Amino acid sequence: MVMSWLLHFIEHDIWDSIARQYSQRNNHAEAYEIRQKIRELKQGELSLATYYSAMTYLWQQLDSYRTFRDTIASNDLIAFQSDIEKERVYDFLRGLNLKYDPIHIQILGRESFPTLEGAYNLPQHEERRRNAMMPSVSLDCSAHVVSSRSSVHLSDSKSS
Repeated sequence: MVMSWLLHFIEHDIWDSIARQYSQRNNHAEAYEIRQKIRELKQGELSLATYYSAMTYLWQQLDSYRTFRDTIASNDLIAFQSDIEKERVYDFLRGLNLKYDPIHIQILGRESFPTLEGAYNLPQHEERRRNAMMPSVSLDCSAHVVSSRSSVHLSDSKSS
């Protein structure tokens, strides 16, 4: 019986040691590095969907380092998760390209603060709208160039 107790105690101690050694919850340096990546990430040449996916991936990584699940009461947890969601909206907006600045104003000026998905949907709709309008704009420009060239050729042939 003593032998069984010792083996159980040693096994439990070994598992606790392994959990402490490989647990991500206390790896503050790694969590800090991920947070830095989030702050430095910019949309740049990335599509809106790719940028959002990259941010989401980093947030999921950061979540594995959070310890609040074990220590916060359920009402406080809901408020805390709401605050995290707001921080994510701020991070997302901060990294968007300048062409989405008017959308920043729309999102931040709302009476009820949007969810992350809601904040993503506004620039996504704007991007779709712009993409839908771009072919007609380029066709109009090329039609104007063709008509300008035609009038130049007509005036050249009339003067000859």
